[in-house]
Amino acid sequence: MEGDMFKLTADNYSYWKPMMEDNLYCKDLYEPITNSEIPKGKTEKDWEILNRKTVAMIRKYIDKSLFEHVSTYTDAYELWTKLESMIQKKTPRNKAHLVRRLVKLEYSDDQNMIEHLNTF
Repeated sequence: MEGDMFKLTADNYSYWKPMMEDNLYCKDLYEPITNSEIPKGKTEKDWEILNRKTVAMIRKYIDKSLFEHVSTYTDAYELWTKLESMIQKKTPRNKAHLVRRLVKLEYSDDQNMIEHLNTF
Protein backbone atom coordinates (compact mmCIF):
# COMPACT_ATOMS: atom_id res chain seq x y z
CA MET A 1 0.00 0.00 0.00
CA GLU A 2 1.08 3.53 -0.66
CA GLY A 3 2.45 5.39 2.33
CA ASP A 4 0.14 5.12 5.29
CA MET A 5 -3.02 4.54 3.25
CA PHE A 6 -5.27 1.90 4.76
CA LYS A 7 -8.40 0.05 3.70
CA LEU A 8 -11.83 1.53 4.33
CA THR A 9 -13.99 -0.24 6.90
CA ALA A 10 -17.31 0.71 8.43
CA ASP A 11 -15.44 2.20 11.41
CA ASN A 12 -12.75 4.39 9.82
CA TYR A 13 -14.49 6.44 7.12
CA SER A 14 -13.80 9.78 8.82
CA TYR A 15 -10.05 9.05 8.63
CA TRP A 16 -10.05 7.24 5.30
CA LYS A 17 -11.95 9.87 3.28
CA PRO A 18 -9.52 12.82 3.62
CA MET A 19 -6.53 10.54 3.16
CA MET A 20 -8.05 9.05 0.01
CA GLU A 21 -8.88 12.54 -1.29
CA ASP A 22 -5.24 13.55 -0.75
CA ASN A 23 -4.09 10.40 -2.50
CA LEU A 24 -6.35 11.11 -5.48
CA TYR A 25 -5.23 14.76 -5.68
CA CYS A 26 -1.55 13.77 -5.61
CA LYS A 27 -2.13 11.39 -8.52
CA ASP A 28 -4.35 13.84 -10.47
CA LEU A 29 -7.29 11.45 -10.13
CA TYR A 30 -9.60 13.78 -8.19
CA GLU A 31 -11.80 15.16 -11.01
CA PRO A 32 -14.04 12.09 -11.34
CA ILE A 33 -15.10 12.26 -7.66
CA THR A 34 -16.08 15.92 -7.99
CA ASN A 35 -17.79 15.82 -11.41
CA SER A 36 -20.56 13.52 -12.49
CA GLU A 37 -20.21 14.65 -16.12
CA ILE A 38 -17.32 15.07 -18.53
CA PRO A 39 -15.65 18.45 -17.90
CA LYS A 40 -15.06 20.85 -20.77
CA GLY A 41 -11.74 20.25 -22.47
CA LYS A 42 -11.72 16.48 -21.91
CA THR A 43 -12.55 13.93 -24.56
CA GLU A 44 -14.94 11.13 -23.73
CA LYS A 45 -12.14 8.57 -24.07
CA ASP A 46 -9.76 10.54 -21.78
CA TRP A 47 -12.53 10.95 -19.22
CA GLU A 48 -13.38 7.26 -19.31
CA ILE A 49 -9.74 6.31 -18.70
CA LEU A 50 -9.35 8.84 -15.87
CA ASN A 51 -12.63 7.71 -14.33
CA ARG A 52 -11.64 4.02 -14.37
CA LYS A 53 -8.20 4.80 -12.89
CA THR A 54 -9.94 6.66 -10.08
CA VAL A 55 -12.35 3.77 -9.48
CA ALA A 56 -9.40 1.36 -9.36
CA MET A 57 -7.52 3.55 -6.87
CA ILE A 58 -10.56 3.82 -4.58
CA ARG A 59 -11.40 0.10 -4.78
CA LYS A 60 -7.81 -0.78 -3.93
CA TYR A 61 -8.41 0.67 -0.46
CA ILE A 62 -11.84 -0.78 0.35
CA ASP A 63 -12.05 -3.68 2.78
CA LYS A 64 -13.67 -6.92 1.59
CA SER A 65 -16.55 -6.39 4.02
CA LEU A 66 -17.62 -3.28 2.05
CA PHE A 67 -16.34 -4.17 -1.39
CA GLU A 68 -19.24 -6.48 -2.19
CA HIS A 69 -21.63 -3.53 -1.78
CA VAL A 70 -19.84 -1.38 -4.36
CA SER A 71 -18.14 -3.90 -6.65
CA THR A 72 -20.47 -3.17 -9.57
CA TYR A 73 -19.82 0.58 -9.61
CA THR A 74 -17.68 1.70 -12.56
CA ASP A 75 -18.28 5.44 -12.23
CA ALA A 76 -16.02 7.17 -9.68
CA TYR A 77 -18.56 9.86 -8.74
CA GLU A 78 -21.28 7.26 -8.10
CA LEU A 79 -18.87 5.03 -6.16
CA TRP A 80 -17.70 7.96 -4.02
CA THR A 81 -21.23 9.11 -3.18
CA LYS A 82 -22.39 5.53 -2.53
CA LEU A 83 -19.59 4.98 0.00
CA GLU A 84 -20.46 8.23 1.72
CA SER A 85 -24.19 7.48 1.90
CA MET A 86 -23.60 3.89 2.96
CA ILE A 87 -21.24 4.68 5.84
CA GLN A 88 -22.20 8.15 7.00
CA LYS A 89 -25.91 7.48 7.27
CA LYS A 90 -27.30 8.92 10.48
CA THR A 91 -29.47 5.95 11.25
CA PRO A 92 -30.40 4.91 14.78
CA ARG A 93 -28.27 1.78 14.28
CA ASN A 94 -25.15 3.80 13.42
CA LYS A 95 -25.74 6.19 16.31
CA ALA A 96 -26.16 3.25 18.71
CA HIS A 97 -22.94 1.72 17.39
CA LEU A 98 -21.03 4.95 18.12
CA VAL A 99 -22.49 5.20 21.61
CA ARG A 100 -21.50 1.58 22.34
CA ARG A 101 -17.94 2.26 21.15
CA LEU A 102 -17.74 5.37 23.33
CA VAL A 103 -19.08 3.58 26.41
CA LYS A 104 -16.60 0.70 25.97
CA LEU A 105 -13.64 3.04 25.50
CA GLU A 106 -11.18 2.39 28.33
CA TYR A 107 -7.94 4.14 29.14
CA SER A 108 -4.91 1.92 29.63
CA ASP A 109 -1.90 3.03 31.68
CA ASP A 110 0.50 1.83 28.99
CA GLN A 111 -0.78 4.24 26.32
CA ASN A 112 -0.55 8.00 26.08
CA MET A 113 -3.61 10.23 25.83
CA ILE A 114 -3.30 10.73 22.06
CA GLU A 115 -3.31 6.97 21.45
CA HIS A 116 -6.27 6.61 23.81
CA LEU A 117 -8.31 9.27 22.01
CA ASN A 118 -7.38 7.90 18.59
CA THR A 119 -8.83 4.50 19.45
CA PHE A 120 -12.27 6.04 19.23
